[in-house]
Amino acid sequence: MEKIIMSDTQQQIDSLSGGSSSVVMGSNVLSFLSGVSRQDQQFIKDSMRLAEYRADNLFNRKLEPARWFEFYSGVLWSVGWGLEHAPVIIADNDFSGAVLDVWAKSMSTLLSREKIKQMKETFQLLEYDVAGVEVFTDSTRKWGDFRFAPAQYNVHKELELVISNVRLINNEWVSTYLFWNITHGSAQLDIQSRRFVTKRREMDKYRDLLAAAVREFRVKEIELSLKS
Repeated sequence: MEKIIMSDTQQQIDSLSGGSSSVVMGSNVLSFLSGVSRQDQQFIKDSMRLAEYRADNLFNRKLEPARWFEFYSGVLWSVGWGLEHAPVIIADNDFSGAVLDVWAKSMSTLLSREKIKQMKETFQLLEYDVAGVEVFTDSTRKWGDFRFAPAQYNVHKELELVISNVRLINNEWVSTYLFWNITHGSAQLDIQSRRFVTKRREMDKYRDLLAAAVREFRVKEIELSLKS
């Protein structure tokens, strides 16, 4: 697995990260909120890699995004992640505006305002990293989708992960910040978000199995913050 760690503006990044760490992994943006161990960060990344790989083997994510994400969620369940409630779904076939604003509003039942704010700061970290932007946009334009995933321990000491699967189809890709703000022309926007929770014993049960399953996968990864 190729891994690139790069930060050209570390002082600005550190001031934003507040002790959290952020990673771009293909078309995934992950935010590990303060306290998530490196070992558990790796468990999350391995889980998402496997889920993406297996879902791609069965469904075309461009043509069947809902079925793709449902199967993706099922793969996470199969490696110890509990599915918390039904997914929150947003669908707009004539979208223009700020993708992140729509996403933030849809997260009101899944994330606190503070966690949404921290996730938005992760996108600022991405903006500072040229290599990260390149990896993320190349993958997103290839597949037409991307995922946001903040992770944290909850009050029960379980590992909690909220994954938003975002599908954005826009022929012109005109934007003011990466491609979050569609400034003219209509786009198709679909967001499916779901909370996943796992316990320590489940992670310990599946950790080695996951590591072996994804060992040969080559996914370019950019770490946006060196703080843990």
